[in-house]
Amino acid sequence: MIKFGPSGNSESFYNEGHKSTVEAPKWVSERGLDIYEYSFGKGVMIGENTARAIGAEADKYGVEITAHAPYYINFSNPDDEKGENGYRYLLESMRAVGFMGGRRVVFHSGTETGLNRDVAVENIIKRLTVFKDIKKAEGYENYIICPETMGKIAQIGDVDEIIRICNIDESYYPCVDFGHLNARTQGGLKSYDDYEVVIKKLINGAGREKTENMHVHFSKIMYGAKGEIKHLTFSDEIYGPEFAPLAKVFYDYKLSPYVLSESAGTQAEDAKNMKDVYFAL
Repeated sequence: MIKFGPSGNSESFYNEGHKSTVEAPKWVSERGLDIYEYSFGKGVMIGENTARAIGAEADKYGVEITAHAPYYINFSNPDDEKGENGYRYLLESMRAVGFMGGRRVVFHSGTETGLNRDVAVENIIKRLTVFKDIKKAEGYENYIICPETMGKIAQIGDVDEIIRICNIDESYYPCVDFGHLNARTQGGLKSYDDYEVVIKKLINGAGREKTENMHVHFSKIMYGAKGEIKHLTFSDEIYGPEFAPLAKVFYDYKLSPYVLSESAGTQAEDAKNMKDVYFAL
């Protein structure tokens, strides 16, 4: 079953008087949503007790928890110590989301960081090939990690690069951020056919099962010559992309991804909009 939810808390969550993410699963469930993504973007700083409290609420209200690993992971870094710090950040993220009852972590693979792009990609492939064994040895064999397509052109994360990373291990699934793809292609996602090209490439490259159960981030994003500038809300009428044609591709191809809204402050509202669009098909 396809699932929809917010990445983080909407402004309305706080405007209604809520202060703690422990309250988020109930709030999300009351809005007819299915998943909630907890961000460790600035570091994994949540305590075990709080994480378990969120997990208990998520279980109570039937909301699945996923997580986003720290934004500063950079497996392409030519400095081995800095590049390999990503192992620790991913392990910490999996441990914390496990306390919440989750088993899925999204991460950014890396950037060019002054390197030739091919060299940067090879550094990422090498390190994530090592990490698949670390992940299993640490007891996280059944956890799914999701390398994300990225919005800035200098970041590693076009569709082909994500497919290469996902083919390293059976537990690596794609996270396709369609707002990012639209930004890095200067508004290249407009029609059903545009989205279908992406889905076909994923099926052919990463396989049907991983594509069917992939992670999805969706938001409208302002972009410039170098790609992503900032996240917007669904009220934007300039930049896009639009969700409706993608919903139809999901429906026609019988896909059941996790779909998270990363809109700027209206995540839950825009997630519900996407769910309504999909189930109206």
